[in-house]
Amino acid sequence: MHQALILVSSGRFVGNLSIQRQQSELYTACLSQAGSAGVLYGGGSTKTLAARCDGLLLAGGGDLHPALYGQQPQTDALLSIDTVRDGEEHELFAAFHARGKPVLGVCRGMQAVNVFLGGTLHQHAAGHADCCHPIRCTGLAAHLLGTAGEVNSYHHQTVDRIADALTAAAYAPDGAVEALVHSTDPLLGVQWHPERLVPGVCEDVAGVNHLPLFQWLCERC
Repeated sequence: MHQALILVSSGRFVGNLSIQRQQSELYTACLSQAGSAGVLYGGGSTKTLAARCDGLLLAGGGDLHPALYGQQPQTDALLSIDTVRDGEEHELFAAFHARGKPVLGVCRGMQAVNVFLGGTLHQHAAGHADCCHPIRCTGLAAHLLGTAGEVNSYHHQTVDRIADALTAAAYAPDGAVEALVHSTDPLLGVQWHPERLVPGVCEDVAGVNHLPLFQWLCERC
């Protein structure tokens, strides 16, 4: 039986001797439960990796630079901007998407997909950081998770204009977009952190299981 190999994008920080790479181990734990293996991106040819890996998970992290969607920084609340990571993830997304390989975007990753396809973001939105709230799901998100539920929330930016190729598939009570799907391609983004909503891995919300999002990614590899 084929076990899919999923590339997980990584954050960067300055170590004592060099730039270091890091990402939450919860992503690979969830991918393992879903029947695949995750490998952390550490640099290198994005086209080679897209050829060898079966899918891409654009993980959470700091804010995208507003220049990517044609804006100047409008607030001092922007967090951990890393233009190198922005560029790497743009190239990774383009390489995997061009090959028709599935992509799952998580939090920053969903915002990145929207921006890479021509959408924009609200640079700051109150009431979404370090909390949990209900969502209303439609389409693919409803098929995977049901029409309503509760999710964690660790972001302060939200989707503004949705890219033409994407459709909203979940909403927060204030109307903020919480999930995006591509009209034709295997591409799904969620604004919350599903790796923290899987029993046996991490349970920010009791009784919730978002493993189906990772299974969706693996089953399309």
